[in-house]
Amino acid sequence: MKKKVQNRKLYKTGKSNEMEYTKIIKIFVVVVLILAITYFATAIATGEIKFGKKKETEKEETNIQYEEIIAGQVLNRKDSEYYVLCFDFTDTFSSYYLSLKDSYTEKEDSLPVYILDLEKSFNQEIVLEEGEDYQQKPSNVSNLKVNNPTLLKIKDHRVTERITGTDDILKFFES
Repeated sequence: MKKKVQNRKLYKTGKSNEMEYTKIIKIFVVVVLILAITYFATAIATGEIKFGKKKETEKEETNIQYEEIIAGQVLNRKDSEYYVLCFDFTDTFSSYYLSLKDSYTEKEDSLPVYILDLEKSFNQEIVLEEGEDYQQKPSNVSNLKVNNPTLLKIKDHRVTERITGTDDILKFFES
């Protein structure tokens, strides 16, 4: 008897190295396209990219404000006589202090008024701690201690007058 020889059928999966590389490249291209579309969609939505006529933006002149000072500058301003209003800018009366200061400085015979934010960390060195004493008229910044709020009158780089408390400061600016 004759033996039948059976041929084994080998199944080809159809994958080769070249096909794997093409799939990787296709996936990479799709991911890059999705990221690009997402970027452009968000850029258009946020206004980063604008279509149409470009508006010319006017360049604003930069203004430097000299009213707000720090603790180290309290006694060394160029004026021979001036006031320094020391208060916490987050205080409920802060806008009222500023409006009173502005109305005072509009007067002809007024002295310059500088402001100092007691909330800022680099101004904390002059804030009077509880139980701490202060000099009424210190001659240098290392001896200067103030409460919230305080109005200091400086003449010839020395504190000559000190007004503390909201009521007293309001009375000063209203007179």
